[in-house]
Amino acid sequence: MQKIIFILSIFIFINSCSKLILVEEPQMRVLGGKTLIEAQVLGRYRQIDEAAYQLSVLTTGYDSVSLVSVDTNMSVEENNRYKTAIIRSMYNEDEVTDYKLSHYIGENNKGYLSYMKDVLTNGQLKEYSKSRNDHIKTLIDQENLDRETVAQYLILSDEKLTMANIAQIESALYKRNIERLENDMYYQLPNNEWIIYTNDNK
Repeated sequence: MQKIIFILSIFIFINSCSKLILVEEPQMRVLGGKTLIEAQVLGRYRQIDEAAYQLSVLTTGYDSVSLVSVDTNMSVEENNRYKTAIIRSMYNEDEVTDYKLSHYIGENNKGYLSYMKDVLTNGQLKEYSKSRNDHIKTLIDQENLDRETVAQYLILSDEKLTMANIAQIESALYKRNIERLENDMYYQLPNNEWIIYTNDNK
């Protein structure tokens, strides 16, 4: 009798294990605060950042656009939009950084730039001329368009992603941008509060 109970116990155990093996994990499992999609996209953004850095060391002109890695399955038009966005963002980076340090530009929680004079209402920023303010807004618009182009390219070049994943892509872009902040730059928390970045915020 004990032998039969033992055999039945083993059978039930094996049967329950096989059912456990068939259970699939949810696709949006979180890894250390990042979803699987965010972790994947952040890896691809790091490759883009490394490529842009290599370009900045190797060249000083737009003719270097051919050095940017592109997806061979994408159309020539999409690849060219992507390459142009990477190059222009790279050349605008120093100026964007300067305006971040002077608090005129901040990183919002959608993964894009914001014009801080529209955000700060207590008059903390010194007044620039209209032409300078217009220039900063144009710079923000260009960078945001380039970021959006790269985000869309990452989706179009990955058969596992669709435009329905844009929120995850933008979340990954936000996390990547916060990782790149320097001290004394404004950024927006997920709860929409704006704060100044310090090393203590990490």
